[in-house]
Amino acid sequence: MTERRLLVVDDEPSWIELLKVWFEMAGIKNVEYAMTGAKALEMAVQVHPDCFVLDLVLPDQSGLEVCQKLRAMPDLCRVPVILLTAHKSERVLGLQSGADYFVGKTGQPHELLATLEAVFRRLDKEEGLLTRDDLSLRSYDREVLWKGGRVTVLSPKMFVLLHVLVERSPTPVSRADLFRLVEGSEAPGLSRALDVMLNRLRKALPEELAGRIVNVKNFGYVYLIPQPPKPLNQP
Repeated sequence: MTERRLLVVDDEPSWIELLKVWFEMAGIKNVEYAMTGAKALEMAVQVHPDCFVLDLVLPDQSGLEVCQKLRAMPDLCRVPVILLTAHKSERVLGLQSGADYFVGKTGQPHELLATLEAVFRRLDKEEGLLTRDDLSLRSYDREVLWKGGRVTVLSPKMFVLLHVLVERSPTPVSRADLFRLVEGSEAPGLSRALDVMLNRLRKALPEELAGRIVNVKNFGYVYLIPQPPKPLNQP
């Protein structure tokens, strides 16, 4: 959840400060803020957020108008919108304007954070997102996301190769299994294609990340996340 980027649209400084506390508590770090509808639309094009948290009342236009304009933008029309509202009548208008979720503006964080968690679970499922520790692999565009940012887009075969290793980590995967899953056929006995592909994959990744792909002698490969050293006073 923490890797997702939010765009919060609200003009109340006290509410924004409260949200910052809640987001910090939940480990949500990638958050942008806009205080007008016009600024929100401008920033949306620039940062392409994964979710909008949109207040109904803004100084220059209503949140419903902003939502309608977002839904008219091809690159943003599918981005989930959480509308901050308290009245059922406003929820009907919000649905008609294209909002996906509705959260009351209260002094408690639970409803908003739970809604964000549900939104991000949905996005992960739709995008085929696999996350292990600080690494995420997004199947729909073969992106490698590491430490909060995109590091590369892999070819189809290299992506499958990395995906298998990460998905099965920390269990090693045999050479025969890797070749079959990537190529769709059994591995010829003397083929070096897998080794060539592993070398290309390592070169496409940052050095630290590439170092996690480890050769298992006479068997295959494994993706391992280095464990921090234990303090000397611990067993």
